[in-house]
Amino acid sequence: MNTYRIQVAKRGVITLPVKVREKTGIQDGEVLTLIDLNGILVLIPKDLQIDYVADRLAAKWREKGESLESMLNALREVREEYRTNE
Repeated sequence: MNTYRIQVAKRGVITLPVKVREKTGIQDGEVLTLIDLNGILVLIPKDLQIDYVADRLAAKWREKGESLESMLNALREVREEYRTNE
C-alpha cells in the first residue's frame, strides 16, 4: 500500500499524484466516488453502481406492492425452510 500527501487548495480542489493517475487510469474530468467511513476517506476511481441498483430494485418492488421489510421476511422464511429440510 502506498501513501501520498496531498494538499487541499481553494474550493476544496486536490491534485492526485501522476503515479496514482497513471496506475488507476484516471483521466482529466473523470468523476470519482468519495466514501467517508467516519473520518477515513476512500477515493474510488469508478462510479459505484450500488445506489443505482438499489433504487431500481426498490422501484420494482414498489410496482409489485413489495417493500424491503416484506422481502426480508420472505428471505427469512426461505432460510427457515432450508434449515428444516436439512
